[in-house]
Amino acid sequence: MNLYLYIPLLSAHPPSCFKGLITGEVRRYWLQNNLEDFPQLLFKFIERLLARGHTLHKISPLLQNAAATLDNKVINLRTKPNDPDNVIFIHKTFHLYGIQRKDIRRHFQKILEPHLNGEKMTVAISRPTNLRDRLTKARLVLPDDIDVCKLVQQRKDKSNHNCH
Repeated sequence: MNLYLYIPLLSAHPPSCFKGLITGEVRRYWLQNNLEDFPQLLFKFIERLLARGHTLHKISPLLQNAAATLDNKVINLRTKPNDPDNVIFIHKTFHLYGIQRKDIRRHFQKILEPHLNGEKMTVAISRPTNLRDRLTKARLVLPDDIDVCKLVQQRKDKSNHNCH
């Protein structure tokens, strides 16, 4: 089992997945390790990405962006989250040759934003369904007459009873 099989260079994943991978890993390394170990872990992460076919030229700006994002979150803790009532959500399924998130944002800023009263926009992109989704339907469907909360409570009561 190889835990370091990161997204390969020629994957059909949206670019945001790779950016999110780098940002998430840098943040995780920073939060879960001490300052002395961080550079060595980051170097190992870069080596693993290079082994998957990525180039240092492509990785460097993403790492710098991840570091800047981490700095902003650490320094700028006073930032309030967006009010969901003032956010326009656009959700689409990713397609390798489809419209990109940056193009949606550009059109929003050019066409819609001047006519709105401070509304922001969030573009959420989900992965397309794959063979696994189609072949394995492993969803739990309970009958309407079963109360899940009641079942969980009974299970807790039973396990607490067995401990005494």
